Amino acid sequence: MKPLLIAVVLLTCFGCGDPVTWSAESRSPDGTWTATAETIEHSGFGTGGVETTVSIKRSNGSGSPERVLAFAEAGPDMGLKMQWDGPSHLVVLYKANPEFLYFQVVKTSGVDISVQNVAPKPQEEFRPSARP
Repeated sequence: MKPLLIAVVLLTCFGCGDPVTWSAESRSPDGTWTATAETIEHSGFGTGGVETTVSIKRSNGSGSPERVLAFAEAGPDMGLKMQWDGPSHLVVLYKANPEFLYFQVVKTSGVDISVQNVAPKPQEEFRPSARP
């Protein structure tokens, strides 16, 4: 009975990763770059929360994705959209309190990254996540 209990505890703690609950992708006009946004719901005792990250990578598969933005909110909840303004300029639009943006890279690998909060009154856009 003890080995079964130990196996269940280990599978519960280590068997499941945090699930991706939303994602979106945008390719640069010349097809060189792909931007990917993902919302991940973290769970666990005292560690629950939601996070949305934006990463870029070369479309040909070479190299690892590089995180360029991170928000402490869900992508669909803040209307996150990505668009390319030319082959090397990624523009990310969102509607939320600016405090949700906690990580930002402005340029990497020849790509400029712009972030624009399009909320009419950004400071009033605070919506605590209903997720764990």
